[in-house]
Amino acid sequence: MSNLNEIAHRHGRDRWKDALFIGAALLLTAISIGSVTSKAAGNTREAKWTVTVVESNLEVVR
Repeated sequence: MSNLNEIAHRHGRDRWKDALFIGAALLLTAISIGSVTSKAAGNTREAKWTVTVVESNLEVVR
């Protein structure tokens, strides 16, 4: 049974790695939420969009 205790001790939780993982996950979550908010998108009313439709009856015959 001493081998099992040694294995459990060697493969125990590493609190620094756990804290780093949780911190990175929170940071990425905050960045992804911030990128889709209206404040991050800026003022979209000033943007002037134009749409151009081009029609063509081009036929390719072999």
